[in-house]
Amino acid sequence: MEVRNPRRAARWALLAVLTAGLLASFFYHPSGPPICGSKLLFNVACPGCGMTRSVTACAQGRFLESVRFHAFGPVALAVLVVLWAGHAWTLACGREWDWPRSRGMEVAAGALLVLLLGYWALRAAAGALP
Repeated sequence: MEVRNPRRAARWALLAVLTAGLLASFFYHPSGPPICGSKLLFNVACPGCGMTRSVTACAQGRFLESVRFHAFGPVALAVLVVLWAGHAWTLACGREWDWPRSRGMEVAAGALLVLLLGYWALRAAAGALP
């Protein structure tokens, strides 16, 4: 089967993954020890440790619990929702959504990365990593 528009097919695939992730965040209730590859393999918490629990708690309306798991969980959920809406809009309207490729987005992503690493360093220094 030949795909007529590979870019559109890729956008549908991305939208499906984002939809599944967002839906799962409303219903997933993590229990047991955290599932972090870095923690399991190297016994070192990664900068994103607690993010899954934080995003699911935020999606379920448990905001204080969300921030206790990871301060960036609500931000991550907001980014996922914006990405979902942008890709859905592009597919529905047929117009390209170029915000993710803008210079402002690159700067914002870089700033978020620096903040995330700084937050991780502060948690490590305070002995507050999971």
